[in-house]
Parts: sequence; structure tokens; C-alpha cells
Amino acid sequence: MSKKRSSNAATERAGILAMASACNSLGLIWRDLLQEDVGVDATIELCVDGLPTGKLVGVQVKSGTSYIRSETEENFRFYPSADDLNYWRRLTIPLILVVFDPSCRDLYWLDIQRYMEARPENPLGQSYLLFSKTQKVNGEFEAYLRSRFDLVVYTDDDFAAIRAEFEALTYRDEGVPGHSATVTGLDLFIGGLWGLCSKLQWHLSLLTQAIRIQLSEQSTPSMVTYDLSRAKLFPLLTGYFSLLGSRHLAKLDYDDLNHTLYSKLEWPTFIAPLTLNGRRFVEYLRRQLTGDRQVCDQNFFSLELRPHSQIEVYSSFDSATPQPFGPYTDVFVIRLNRYLDYYYLLHLTRPLGESKPEVKAAQTMFYYELRDYLEAVLDGVPKDNILGRHQDMAISPLICWLERYLEMETGFTPEDLAQKPPSEILDFQDEMATIFSPGSESMIVRLEPVPDLRFARLASGEPLVEPSE
Repeated sequence: MSKKRSSNAATERAGILAMASACNSLGLIWRDLLQEDVGVDATIELCVDGLPTGKLVGVQVKSGTSYIRSETEENFRFYPSADDLNYWRRLTIPLILVVFDPSCRDLYWLDIQRYMEARPENPLGQSYLLFSKTQKVNGEFEAYLRSRFDLVVYTDDDFAAIRAEFEALTYRDEGVPGHSATVTGLDLFIGGLWGLCSKLQWHLSLLTQAIRIQLSEQSTPSMVTYDLSRAKLFPLLTGYFSLLGSRHLAKLDYDDLNHTLYSKLEWPTFIAPLTLNGRRFVEYLRRQLTGDRQVCDQNFFSLELRPHSQIEVYSSFDSATPQPFGPYTDVFVIRLNRYLDYYYLLHLTRPLGESKPEVKAAQTMFYYELRDYLEAVLDGVPKDNILGRHQDMAISPLICWLERYLEMETGFTPEDLAQKPPSEILDFQDEMATIFSPGSESMIVRLEPVPDLRFARLASGEPLVEPSE
């Protein structure tokens, strides 16, 4: 009895041969993996001017119309197996998934890692991958691979288009008439430059710092009750991170970004090295932007927690008396590291009639965790009984929320907003000390276990005594 070839073997081999032939015509080096196929069929090595670059991508080819589902004129769906997805996520090289349509002999491609990073339809992921029919294995595919590895040197026209994309990403808050603020993705890029403009920082205080500078140029006091909610900021920040990656300007860790955004439900922080084109984009901006908008290092870096705000809660408030505040019941002493976006909270509470407070909470928290805690404790307390005393930046994520929560009606003067916050001066001093210190002492961390009580005398006139043991 003769042995019969698998009915799918010819179709599967046709896809491999078609892909190998296409790569050969594009000047790409195609290498079959002859040992075992466990989610990757071959590798492609990029060449520039006929010379191998050492830049590799993995390729998985799926052949047959059965892989093309829910097809329209523009796209189709591909449903991967759970095993394939898990394996592809663990790969340490980029993976290109190719679907071969034998009916028209077209090869469609998708960059798996970039697709997962963008998650365009659903931040939690979906059971299918959406292929665009415009993404065929042709000259544009080869150009994409070059750009992915930063093998394409952008022209000034390319940089002008990238600048326009950054400026199109905007956050605008119009909650208070006459005190609106608009921040663009370009503001975040310029404000985040660090390390002689070779690296890019991101933390949420970059956004509020851009707002502070903008409002300091106005002629009247400004309210800072900005709505820095996920709903308001998500389109700006995810678009900003995506643009940095798709234009290959900075080397971001998208696994960490996605974990922070979708699992921890907090805002990410990072210091990412700029690519060659990222550094050339900085030089382009230096030539294009003049005047007050300087393109230079805007940030220092510190591991210190700085005094930030003290929230005092009183048992009563009567504006008709010389001392409007009654005895205090709670004090929240808050410190902030704005580069890593985390806070240290010391919550002191004192039952009425007692002389000394006790420690209710003493721990580090991220922004939304701290907000949730404060809202839970302050729920039901008359807002007139709550006083926020700011010790550092006039505008920060927490201050914007607190001013909004307390429905404040008094604005910050342009002079107050124009001043550098004390933490920035101290951070500069720390960075200079680190730079000029001996190598063995280049990193000194001095995090206090309990923040200093900066305002030892409360607004009511009472001293804030040490908690009972």
C-alpha cells in the first residue's frame, strides 16, 4: 500500500516557498529552521546595500484560506491558538506572522509584538488578530523592517511629520473658564529629555509641570482643579507611548507599560534611551524651536521623597470667629517622589478629647491608591473642615485632585507658579553631588522611614505633637 502525502502539506509548503521567494527578491536573507518548528518557521536577516546587518526577525507562515476569517475588502481575522500566543509572547526576537492566501498568492504580514503592544481594539486583548490587506510582503514590508531596527535615517521631512503627530496629541482641560491648559505630546517629549538629551523620562508630574509653566505666563491667578482622570489622560498617554515606539524614537519596555496601565491601573514611569533617530529628532527640534521653548535637559533624577502636602481635618469650622477651626481630628502628611510617581503617607488621627494622635497609616502608595484612601477617609467630612497646605509644587497630580475635591475658589498667582519648586532645587543639588562624588559613593539613598512634620503647628494654632507610643 502506497503512503499518501498529507492533504495540507502541499499548501503549507507553498506558503513557505512563496515567502522565501519574496524575501529573495527583496534582498532579504531567508533561513529555514530545519530542525523543529515550534511556533517559528524561519528567520529573516536584513541587509543594507547588500551587506548583512545581523538584525533578525522570526517568521511564522500560515498557509490556506481556512486561516482567513470574517474577511472584508480591507481586512480579515486570524484566530491563533493559545499555545501559539503564549510562545510568541516569550520570544526574544521580533516575530512576523505571515498568512498565505493560495487563491491569489498574496502574503499578508503582522508584527506580533507591536500588535500586542498597541492593543488597538481592546486593552485586555482579544481572541483574534486583525490583518490589514494593505500589509503585503513587498517593498513596503522591507522598509518597515528597516525602520523597526532603526536602519532608516529619517530626513527633515520625516521629522516634520513626526513633530506634527506629536502636536496632534493633546490634553486640554476647560473645567474652569479662563484657566484652561493645553499640553501636547511634543511638550511631554521636550519636558522629558534627560541625560544630555540621550534619554527620555516619563512620569505624571511632567504633565503638571507643563501646565504650571503655561499658567505662570498668564496675568491673573489660576485655578488648578484639573481633571487628571484616566478617561481624560488615557488617549494622550497611550498615543504618546505608541508614537515613541512606532516611530522608533525610544526603546520602551512595553510589557512593563501594559502591566502598569492594565493590571495595576496606575500610570507608568520610565527612563528610556533614545534611538539614533530619537537623538536626531532632538537636534531637529533644536534647529526648529527658538525663543523660550528650549530643547535641552529639563529634568534631574532623585530617589528622595520630598515634603509635598499636609492635609488637616478639623472637627468644626466657623468663619465668623477669629479662629475658625475647631480641634483637629486627622492630619495627612504626604511626601512625593515625582520621578517614580509614588507617595509616602503618614496618617495621624486623634479622637476628640485626646491630646495626642495615633498613627492610622504609614506606607508608600501610588497615585490612585492614595486618592482612593483619602476619598474613603474624607467621605462625609464637610469640605470647610478640610485644609490643604502645600509644601512643594503648586501643581501636581495630587494637588490638582485635592483642589478639585475641595472645590477651591482661590487661585495661584503667576509669581507663585513661576517659581521652581523646592524639590527641584534639592534634586539638582543631589544630582550634582552624585556626579562629582567618587565612584564608590555614586549612589546614596537617604529615604526617611517617617516623613518630617514640616508644619509642626497646625492652622488652628495647635501643635502637632508626637503620636502616642
